[in-house]
Amino acid sequence: MEMLGDFQRRVKSGSLLIALILLIACNGETNPFELSNQPSTTTTHSPLLPITSMPSSPQPQELQRGLNVWLPPQFEPNSEQLPARLLSDRLQAFYEQFPNLPIEVRIKAEEGPGGMLEALSTASEAAPLALPDLVLLPRELVAPLAQQGILHPLDGYAQLSDDQKWYPYARQLATVENTPFGIPFVGDALVLAYPESLATELPLNWNDWLVSRYNLGFAGADPQASVLLALYLQGGGAIRNAQGRPILEEAVLTELLENISYAYRQGKLPVWVTQAESDQLVSQSLAEGKIDSGFVWGSTYLSRNSQEWRVSAGFLANKTTVTLAQGWVWTSTSPIHDQIGLSFQLATFLSEPEFMATYADAADFLPTRSEAFSFWQDSEQAKEFETVSQLAQTIPPNALSDPIAIALRNAFIAVIKDRISPQQAATDAIASLTKP
Repeated sequence: MEMLGDFQRRVKSGSLLIALILLIACNGETNPFELSNQPSTTTTHSPLLPITSMPSSPQPQELQRGLNVWLPPQFEPNSEQLPARLLSDRLQAFYEQFPNLPIEVRIKAEEGPGGMLEALSTASEAAPLALPDLVLLPRELVAPLAQQGILHPLDGYAQLSDDQKWYPYARQLATVENTPFGIPFVGDALVLAYPESLATELPLNWNDWLVSRYNLGFAGADPQASVLLALYLQGGGAIRNAQGRPILEEAVLTELLENISYAYRQGKLPVWVTQAESDQLVSQSLAEGKIDSGFVWGSTYLSRNSQEWRVSAGFLANKTTVTLAQGWVWTSTSPIHDQIGLSFQLATFLSEPEFMATYADAADFLPTRSEAFSFWQDSEQAKEFETVSQLAQTIPPNALSDPIAIALRNAFIAVIKDRISPQQAATDAIASLTKP
């Protein structure tokens, strides 16, 4: 486990000595960088939450170090991109409230050797003092790290209260076995995108769409099988049994595969549907007018910055519309008891509605609390994504989603490419989940 370096550089902003130190680790190296000498943007925010067992202004002798923060690469604050500048300025604004508390930022990959899961697990056993105070974790890492006892529960330091208007999926992101382990930051949701010119024509009811003249694109080879899982859930299918093991319901899956098979035979699905592993081809085909509608992630849609598109949570099926979401959560792994509260105080500061909205809008993400959308400049887009966010549920934990994704993807390809009957493909998919 790499230890943080000694790099510290003080930068003057006017007459104020800024001690916000950002240590960036890239490819195993740490590189310090300076904040801009331009004054920080003035930000209005609500009072910070009270900190358990912490004075409001910590003294230097009480702290053995500053706040160490780990971020995934896509949240890198050391660049000229607008999201990076916003995050850097926000960290600097927090420092100005606690001038004796330097903030050290390190970039860590989410996956792979040396990634967050491996680094945090190793440090917790071999070098606990090397653990960071605050970590921005993706959905799939919250549960395993919480179950290992590495994450600190949120209770006692902050709370996800009802008046903060968190979306249901955002609470799911931060919660493991009914215990919240962090504060949601930004999210992403699967959406059905289509040209605005079709907004009054495109059937959003699944059965009506099947007999319409419109076609649809999605990434059928997606390793997460996100669209297939969303369509299965829309049909009312369950994904876990009473023992918590992954399951698929034969009747629901068979009906879904029959509908998909029919749509493909009628030319309502593109020939590349079994080959596309991400939504990039879907987005490109939409932009070029090659398909009438397509399932893409909200971040992909927002990055296109197209004013001619509309979005919904998906087709209505069995009077229910369900879509899937993922996101990132501020969590604390601090090895110093007195800094756990400060870590969550910084997390709260970074998740206040106005900043969350501004950052999410700039970075092509979605806010995780409804009041944040009121700060978006595009009110129509905000309204559409607010509806999507209300209907979204987080992608299930990997222990469930991984085997189910494999089963759904294999069943889909078997029906489309191998011409296996939907009934047989569903039976095979369910049987695959019971294999050791």
